Parts: sequence; C-alpha cells; structure tokens
Amino acid sequence: MLIATKPDNEEARLRLLRSLGILDTAPEESFDRITRIAAKLLQVPVALVSLVDQDRQWFKSRVGVDACETSRDIAFCAHALHVDDVLVVEDATADLRFFDNPLVTGPSGIRFYAGVPLRSEDGLTLGTLCVIDTHPRKLTDSTAAALKDLARMAERELLQHSLGRDIQMVWDSEREARALSEARFAMVFQQTPTGKAIVDLQGRFTAVNPKLCEITGYQTEELLTKTFPEITHPDDLNKDLLLVADLLFGRTSTYVLEKRYLRKNGTFVWVELNVSLVRNPAGAPDHFIAVVLDITARKQSEEMLKNYQHALEQQVAERTLELTRSRETLQVITDNLPVLIAQVDRNLCYQFNNDVYRQVFGLTPASLRGRSMNSNLRPELFAELQPYFARALAGERVTCDHVRYSIEQDRIWSATYIPDVRNGEVLGFFVMSQDITERKRVERSLHDKAMLDALTGLPNRRALHDHLAAIVSNTQQFALFFIDLDGFKSVNDQHGHDAGDDLLKQVAGRLTQTMRKGDLVCRLAGDEFVVVAPDVLERDTAARIAEQLRDALSSPFELAHGSASIGASLGIVLCAGGAGRNIDTWLSQADGAMYEAKRRGRNGWRFADSSDS
Repeated sequence: MLIATKPDNEEARLRLLRSLGILDTAPEESFDRITRIAAKLLQVPVALVSLVDQDRQWFKSRVGVDACETSRDIAFCAHALHVDDVLVVEDATADLRFFDNPLVTGPSGIRFYAGVPLRSEDGLTLGTLCVIDTHPRKLTDSTAAALKDLARMAERELLQHSLGRDIQMVWDSEREARALSEARFAMVFQQTPTGKAIVDLQGRFTAVNPKLCEITGYQTEELLTKTFPEITHPDDLNKDLLLVADLLFGRTSTYVLEKRYLRKNGTFVWVELNVSLVRNPAGAPDHFIAVVLDITARKQSEEMLKNYQHALEQQVAERTLELTRSRETLQVITDNLPVLIAQVDRNLCYQFNNDVYRQVFGLTPASLRGRSMNSNLRPELFAELQPYFARALAGERVTCDHVRYSIEQDRIWSATYIPDVRNGEVLGFFVMSQDITERKRVERSLHDKAMLDALTGLPNRRALHDHLAAIVSNTQQFALFFIDLDGFKSVNDQHGHDAGDDLLKQVAGRLTQTMRKGDLVCRLAGDEFVVVAPDVLERDTAARIAEQLRDALSSPFELAHGSASIGASLGIVLCAGGAGRNIDTWLSQADGAMYEAKRRGRNGWRFADSSDS
C-alpha cells in the first residue's frame, strides 16, 4: 500500500483547517444536501465531504458510511490533496497505490473512487468531495463536471465557516485588546515612577497612584477627598487655574507647570506638572490626566547655584570697589576663581581682567586694559552681545547663556553683565562668565533621549508633534504616511520578541534609506511608524512614495533564526500647514486610512479622503 506524502504547505493547511472550527462538529443540512445530490446524481452508494486532518480523515457529511472518520494512511482523499482537478480511480484492485489497501481488501470493498479537492481562497486543500462504489466504473465528462460543481458548493459552505470564524476572532481580539489596554493602563498608572492622577472637571482627584501619595504625603483615601486647589501653594494657584481655563476653552491641549504642593505635614514640595484634558466622543471636556514629577532636588540645586552666583557676584563687586586700594590683592583673588571676570567702562573698554582671560584668549590682563571689547571679541560675537551691553549700561542685570568665545573650541559660557552703579550713576558694568559646557551637554543629552525611540533610534511621538508643529507654523504643505506592519505579530510569535525587536530596527533602517534627507521617519509605538514628507503636494507623488515604502518592506528580513517576510499597510493624508490646523486630526485620518487599507486586503495604501488605492 502506498501512503500519500504530505503537501509542502501541510503546516499552513492544517492551521487553516483547525481555525475553521469545523472538525468534530454536528452534521449540517447544507453539507448533507451536497452529498445526497452527489450520490443520487452519480448513482453510487457512498458520497462524502472529507476533511483531511493530521492523522485522520474526518467526514463532515456522509452517505452510505457509518464511520465518521478513518486513518489518514489508508485514505484515498489523502492522495487527492496532490491533484489539481479530480482524482479518479476506476478499479482500485488494478491500481498500484490502492490494490492492497484495507479499504479495498476489507469489508468496505472499494473499487471506484472519484474525489474533487476542496480548496480555500488561498489555494490550500482542506479535503475532498468524493464518491465511492464497490464496482469498477468510469467517470464521464458530464458527471465529472457535475461533481466539480457540487465541490464548489461545498467550498462556499467552508468559506462561510471561515468568515464566521474570522468575525468571531475579530470580536474576541477587540475584546482582548480592550482588556489588555485597560490592564496595561492600570499597571503603568500604578507602577510608574512619576505621580499620576485623574482629576474631574471640579478639580477633585478621582484616581491617584502610589507615587503621587508619596510625593504629597497623603494616603490614597485621603487624597481622593481633596481637590488640586486644596493642596496647591496659594502663590501658585492662580497661574494653575489660568492654564486649566486654557484647556477647557480649547486654547491649548496640554500644559506644563512648575509649582508647589502642600504636603500633609505642612511642608511644600516642588513638582513639574504635566496636564492634559480628555474629551468625550462628543468633544465635550470629560476629565484631566495629570503627570507629576518631584523636582525638589533640582530646585534646591538651582537655589544653591543661584545663591552661589549671587554670593560670587557680590564678592566680585566688593573686591572691585577696593581696586584703587588693593588692585594686587583683587587680582590674586579673581585670578583663582574659575570664572572670566572683567570691568568695562561706558565706552566698552576693559578696566580690569582676571587671569582666566589669558587661558581663554591667550592675552594677559595687562595687555587688555584700556582696549575696546570690540578688538577682543569676534565681530559676529560682538554684534550678538551688543544688545546685552546696552541693557547693562542702562542699569539692567542681564545674562546670555550661549556665548562661544572661540569657534575653534567647543566651549559654551554663561555671561552675566552687572551694572557698575556708583552714586546713582552707571559707570559701566562687570562681566562674569562661567563655563557651562558640561551642563549644556547634559541638558542636550536629556533632550535627545526624550525625543528618540530607545529601540530604533528614530524620532518618537513627541519629536513628531514638535516637527509637525514647526511645519504647520511655517504654513508648509506636506504628505503624512501612517504605516502599520502586516504580519509582525506572527514574527514575534514564531521567532520571539528579540527577533521582533531586530525586525523593527531593520524596518527603521529601510524606511530611512527610502526617504529623502529632509523627510522625517519616526516610530509612533509598537509596529506603527509615521513618515512626513515636506513639500509633497500631488497625490501621484504621494502614491509613488507609498509604493516605494511598501516595496522597501516587502523583501524578507534576515533574523537570527531565519528569514521573515512582512507587509505594510499605509494611510496617506495630504496636509496644508497654517494656523488652526489640528495635528492630531491628521494623524487620526491617516490612521483610519491605514486601517481601511488593512480591511481591503493588507499590504496596500489608502488616501484618507478617497477610495483610490
């Protein structure tokens, strides 16, 4: 007996068969009607709708057979999986594949078999519609055509099962996604290292996390009985309420504020407050979400630095006043301070410089005395600082935080200009410059980290909003592409999350290589990416870019455990910048167009305002 080999697509075929949820189900009249017609039409004693499982063939409908299944090894239908049209065995005793088959030599006594493969829309063969006789016979062209027509009917019934199963899976998936989203929100809300709260429109806390309780010193139950004005420092409340009004009247969508909370023990704590307004589906205000960061340590450091700066300025002023009596003593003191110190008269000529000028400019303090600042500073730098000089000579203490004295040295200085007032008259000003290169580097590093996606290195959602805001303010037109990967979950499930992360990095690289230098490619979240192409005005151009992006992701990705293929669904919005434009609306429209592309078969693109694809 020859056992049928398994098809090359066996794994996918079995996966689809089991996903239909039809195996081992009760008889259905729609299938039984087909087998009755087949048996009557071909005048045979046996007709079956047979589905070939991993180790068995199971009969969804049967005429003339008591058993509901047989072993796959002896099944004629297992051989029919390999034919394109119909498998016909006119006399099984004369066929080398079946002459010693138990179904031929045993009580069943099969002699004649004709089976038409039942295929899915993807071309996967799930089983057969077959007829069986205990006498040898031939299959005429007309009866073969009728049997194939009946097989198509059986395929449509299987398709109905598939559609019903898909709809149920979508419903189940949506329910699971909502439950997962709610669970994730609850976990993030409770476990985040920053304070979080949900506040109603009357200002009352309706939900708080443990970190906010730690910051304020209240228990959860206590905090839920209070409003945010009750625990806000009185001096900070008015500013907070004005920003809340801006949210409610739609003038802003979020605000950030540094303020003080009054703790339960009577002390206060400095916080950075980030507040967003959530609106209901009708667009009416519903509640606020607040994120609270304890910045007390930072404020203390700033206060210490301010006090140090003030003390240093006071010390320099006092020492400078003694210049006529003890210039040498003053020079020694200032030379040993890590700060550029100078005294300048009303004509912008140096009257005094400490030795740090030698280190920075390569000039001795003595050689600078009496020289104009214009001769020591680069022309462009002098022009940049001249407004600060004028304000200092007008009696105002001013600071410039981004001074670069040398273009060869990547050093940044904070220069403060303090009026030299004597007997009510401004005689000039004092210059104090501190090297703040390291502080600026740390600030820039923190800013970069906040604007980049940690996995791919692409700009993140925050960077996207900033970029779009800049384009909108310049009334610049652009095309926005919302990209969602097709099949990414399968890669995660099959190869693991490390492979999924590797794939996302490769996707980021391909998208970046595909777009122009001035375009923005960012990762929004998960397997969602957004591309912004400035100055793309025509639909044809946007469509061509969408094709290029889709093609860039169509080639297989090489991962640690093998290759993986995915697709991409894109939503496109052509946007015109200008005041009043809503960035979130554009993103939402592009997102909706992307889901429409998925609904229409995935791995395609859609415009948000058209049915063209």
